[in-house]
Amino acid sequence: MSSRLFNRREILGVLGATAVALAADELRFSGLDHVQIAAPDAAKSAAFFVSVFGDPTWKNNRAIRRYVKLGSGYVGIDQGPARVDHFSCGIQGFQVDEVHAFLKQRGVAYMDFPSGRDISITDPDGIKLELSAENSWAQLASATASPEPATAAGEPIFRPSGLDHILLHVSDPEKSAEFYAKIYGPVTERRNNRIWFRIGKSRIGLLKTPAGQKAGVNHFCVAAMTFDYDSAVKRLASAGAAIETPEVAGAPEFRDPDGLLVQVNTGG
Repeated sequence: MSSRLFNRREILGVLGATAVALAADELRFSGLDHVQIAAPDAAKSAAFFVSVFGDPTWKNNRAIRRYVKLGSGYVGIDQGPARVDHFSCGIQGFQVDEVHAFLKQRGVAYMDFPSGRDISITDPDGIKLELSAENSWAQLASATASPEPATAAGEPIFRPSGLDHILLHVSDPEKSAEFYAKIYGPVTERRNNRIWFRIGKSRIGLLKTPAGQKAGVNHFCVAAMTFDYDSAVKRLASAGAAIETPEVAGAPEFRDPDGLLVQVNTGG
């Protein structure tokens, strides 16, 4: 009798392990969830992004960090030297144990955030990426942050619908592609010296780091409702942005007052 009970437990254990393995066979990404940047003055940086993309803005309850909504995504703003700190991809039905199993299967090192809700990964160039639940903006409302009074003066320049893509400078694109494929699945496109991965409704691109520059984020792109390019560029300049020559016709590229490069398009 006790032998039979032991076998039953053994079988249940095997079934449980199989279920985790099947659940971890792939991650169901919804898209880029947020981009975390730093700026010397987080409040001033948030005000700039609000003037470009509109309210709402939330403030962390325990820190100076701000969050500005970008349609289905958002930009988080810490205080510090200007940089893009990390980007995060949202996962449908996010379960920490499933994601752990998925990453272990593929030999990807990770670290849990203290909250237990997000997972941090570092790529071969030291670029930080995060895996989190989709629509993590909703988590901010639970206890993390509180809304600030509306700060937008008049109509914003763009009506954002989400984060379209992020382009990374990497030292060895093929090596980085092998790494990212472990997490995001096969490469979906190779074009214009870029290697692209489809992440739900968003994309992640890899581009070889230009000589004399460091690996890191080249730019992030916000998808927006249809807009007039000439009018948008004029208003961006008036808001304090430095206008760059666009790589894609009709898709404005600009640097925020702290030098971070942003693109806006109507794609998705």
